[in-house]
Amino acid sequence: MAALDDGYLMAVAGALVWTPRLLRAWLDALGSAAHVLEWVRRSDVPPAGAPALGRTALERLRSLDEGAARSALDDLARCGAHMLRDTDVDYPASLRALNDPPSVLYVKGRVDALGNRTAAVVGSRAATAYGRAVAASVASELGGCGACIVSGLARGIDAAAHTAALHAGAPTVAVIGAGLGALYPPYHALLADEIIAAGGAVLTEFPPRVAAQPHHFPMRNRIVAALSDITIVVEAGARSGALITARLADELGRRVFAIPGDVDRPTSVGTNALIKDGVPLVTGGADVAGLLGWDALIAPPGEGTDARSQDPLFAHLTDAGDDVETIASRSALELPELLARLTMLEIGGLVTRLPGGRYARAARGRRTKSRR
Repeated sequence: MAALDDGYLMAVAGALVWTPRLLRAWLDALGSAAHVLEWVRRSDVPPAGAPALGRTALERLRSLDEGAARSALDDLARCGAHMLRDTDVDYPASLRALNDPPSVLYVKGRVDALGNRTAAVVGSRAATAYGRAVAASVASELGGCGACIVSGLARGIDAAAHTAALHAGAPTVAVIGAGLGALYPPYHALLADEIIAAGGAVLTEFPPRVAAQPHHFPMRNRIVAALSDITIVVEAGARSGALITARLADELGRRVFAIPGDVDRPTSVGTNALIKDGVPLVTGGADVAGLLGWDALIAPPGEGTDARSQDPLFAHLTDAGDDVETIASRSALELPELLARLTMLEIGGLVTRLPGGRYARAARGRRTKSRR
């Protein structure tokens, strides 16, 4: 019977997914999702302590029955996910800071990957090569400080941040604006699988078969903001969803940072505006870590050995230094992976970052160990 109770809750939560505060009020008033359905079949009047539901919401609820509950359970099993109630001990406590936290989360992977430090890295889907490279560097550096990287699995900045976290060996969690059985964007299915396989998670408040809709993404963004101790906006246009995430994070009392960009670049308009409005300007994850007092936690690669034998990338570096585009061409690595590996070598004192975004081999005998 407990499983069927979960099915009823998922069915009712799916019907009221766009109004999570109303759902919580009705559940508090009546005690269970099954009791909510019994009530709406009998009356249009809300129970004491619960607000009235609109006609469309009532119609959706009245269409539900035991078959819908069993179908919800089947959908969950079919996509290999599990459900978290907002009353469960492993439900992310940070979501309770929202005035409309989801009553139900659908999760693939391990939500405990969020850990003690969480950093949202967000920005434009239409990111430039500069933006993707910076996002990768930020994610790698903060991942090296033990932070879980949270983002939205979208193309552009989100994908670069998730990918760099994976290459840096850091946990990462993706929040999506669709159901887990209707992953959006679909071409990031492999990335989602890699996140889960590495011990991270993909999660959503939308039932498994719900397809992405434009109004889902502001809802997704509030979860990204609430899950994260800090939010870093890398590239954002004038109307970017990343600006919504930044605003919500600020309203929740979380720290927000912005990466500057060229003044004539459309994808920098939003980030530069944040800086004009007083959001701290940072140039990378190391800046953020320094402001927060986050020391590096990941052990330097090559500890106790000659690092030149530890990563094949080292063979493509020079003592004089090159920019990342040159190193990428020489090594045949994509920018997110390249920046992640360069950052880990830098953490280990094996690579030196030079002015102008160039990277060079660190001189022998000048390696510096990460602070603990």
